[in-house]
Order: sequence, then structure tokens, then C-alpha cells
Amino acid sequence: MKANSVHSLQQPHLSWADGLALGLEMVGLGALMAWGWQRFGWAGVLLPPLAVSVLWARFLSPRATRPVTGLAWPLAKLAVFAVCALALTAVTGPLTAAAYFALALLGITLGGTR
Repeated sequence: MKANSVHSLQQPHLSWADGLALGLEMVGLGALMAWGWQRFGWAGVLLPPLAVSVLWARFLSPRATRPVTGLAWPLAKLAVFAVCALALTAVTGPLTAAAYFALALLGITLGGTR
């Protein structure tokens, strides 16, 4: 490689839908942690979010080792967000959980397909 050659390192383009998705995932994990703490103490803080994180990384993340495709992909994401909304209902009440789930539906709709 020549000393004067220019290499462009393109940064990935992240949209506001990507930010929404990340925020929903973090709030969902937080809701699972809070619910776990209320129900089971320290084990509940660790185990439910860890289980959901492993499933998400394995099947739903952009770099999933066994990615779910087709119609199963948004349905699987919807199921995970529904579980997080149920945990949020137990912690904060139904209004907050309904708002979270509505944003999750928006995020899934804007997230495209795989």
C-alpha cells in the first residue's frame, strides 16, 4: 500500500428507527430486571434479562448466529417486546406498558424485514 493512498472508513448510517429499536431493547431489559427484582431478588435481576439477551443475540440481532427470517422475524420480535411489556405492567402499570408496546409496534413496522 502506498503511503499517500486514502482509505475511506464509512460509518454505518443509523436512522432514528435504529435509535428507537435500541431504546426499546434497553427499556425492555430494564423492565425485566425490575420485575425480576420484585419477584425473585438478585436471581431475578440476572436471569430473565440474560435469557432474553441470549435469545435476542442468537435469533433476532443483526449479527445473529441463527437468524430468524421471513414473517417469523417480526412475530418473534413482537413476542419478546410483549413479554417486556408484561414485565413493565407489573412494575409501573398498564399505561406505561401500553405506551411501550405501541412504540414497539412502531419500531417493528419501521424496522423492515430480514
